[in-house]
Amino acid sequence: MADEQDRIRAQREADAKAKADAAAAARQARMDELKAEREAKAAADAKARAASNPLFDPTNRPEAPPSDDKNVYYYSWIGGGTTGQWRLYKTPIDSPTAASAEARSTGGTTLAQFGSSAGANTVPKPGTGTGGGVTGGGTTGGGTTGGGTTGGGTTGGGTTGGGTTGGGTTGGGTTGAGTGAGTGTTGTGTTGPTGPTLAKDVFKATLALYFGEAELAKGWMDELYNAVSKFYLNGQDVATSFNMALLDSRNNPNLKAFTDRFKGIYALQDLRQAGKPVSVPTIAEYVAAQKGMADIFSEVGLTDLATEQFTGDLIGKGNSVTTVADKISKAFQRIDMAPKAIKDTLSRYFPTVDRTTLAKTLLTGQKGVDALVDELSQYEVLAAAEQQGLGSINRIGGVDLGRAQEYARMGETFSSLTPQFSKIARALPTTSKLAGISRTEDIGQVGLERALITQSAKDLQKLEELTSQEEARFMGKAGRAELGLASQRRANRAF
Repeated sequence: MADEQDRIRAQREADAKAKADAAAAARQARMDELKAEREAKAAADAKARAASNPLFDPTNRPEAPPSDDKNVYYYSWIGGGTTGQWRLYKTPIDSPTAASAEARSTGGTTLAQFGSSAGANTVPKPGTGTGGGVTGGGTTGGGTTGGGTTGGGTTGGGTTGGGTTGGGTTGGGTTGAGTGAGTGTTGTGTTGPTGPTLAKDVFKATLALYFGEAELAKGWMDELYNAVSKFYLNGQDVATSFNMALLDSRNNPNLKAFTDRFKGIYALQDLRQAGKPVSVPTIAEYVAAQKGMADIFSEVGLTDLATEQFTGDLIGKGNSVTTVADKISKAFQRIDMAPKAIKDTLSRYFPTVDRTTLAKTLLTGQKGVDALVDELSQYEVLAAAEQQGLGSINRIGGVDLGRAQEYARMGETFSSLTPQFSKIARALPTTSKLAGISRTEDIGQVGLERALITQSAKDLQKLEELTSQEEARFMGKAGRAELGLASQRRANRAF
């Protein structure tokens, strides 16, 4: 009986595993299918883009203008496979990189495919294999030289001897095994990389986009070149290689200048790992966001904030260009351009004297744009009350932040409430006096606010009753007509 139960259990487990494996296989197949569709679409889009402009075609490098007595001209592909383009560069003819530039001045079909920029800067020479290397070029000794294809480096280039081809180590391919009858010296070769190399001039051109020309002479550039090349050799385009090198170099002390430049990206990565719903930008997106923020600051005269340091801090806190623009237009400028009465109240809550400090406080605070606008609205209502002596700092029972927030959320503003609070300030002494004469409860400031601002029927009725009682006391008394009219006018002022 126990054996039968074990068999049934094992069968169920096997069935469950088979079902799970089938589901996983189907899911993977669907993912592969979607990936293939995306890649096909990207390739089609890239092909259509290339058809519109030869400079957008990563599979075919344009022919550069001929060299002159000063410079060597060449084209380099800059950017991704679907967004990049060929750009014309020049390098001095006596530069150490002139030979590399000369080799890349010739146009032709590259190793790239539509949809990817990997291999775009490599045009295979005649006689090379798919790896892009050069076959051994020694002189035969009466036999036949080996005709194998190198995988990406340069084969030994010596004289063939004893039936053996020049035997340098290839960079990933297979040397041909030809035979010959002569005698000679074995050639020596150089090991090459397994993929396309990243030319330093292309690297420098890309680096200059992020750091400026002055940074190119600094000592950390060579280390960064090695970090970026590692990913470029594995088939990534230049932009992606920079992004991956940034992640890989976070704790490299030799690249502190590089990692400090993009510290906001690391801050966002930390937030994301902590579970915060933030997006981590690429280097290009990060640089574009910094420029967008700097432009906003310059437009409103906050040039002290238009720095890589401050904009990087803002990005690291999760701010986008849109968020910064909204905080500046809806909060900072609202305070900056407010009348003195509002600023007097706001100064208790914000550093309004110094524009730069005010902007920093708003931009680096934890409150979002909507929360800031809501907060400013209540402070403006409070300022309208305090201007008329009706704030909680002026008198007991005056308008406090709670009541100010309530009025602000009803849509009331400094402008709409200033005349209302003025009426209330003038009516308060009269309503208090009439309530004392009539021996009824004084509705006070809160009651007057409800009557005039919220149009409370109950409080409006109390005001009408006070007026009626005042009229009745004087209108019925002989010889007091003029006094009655004066009292009536006094009572009406309560409205």
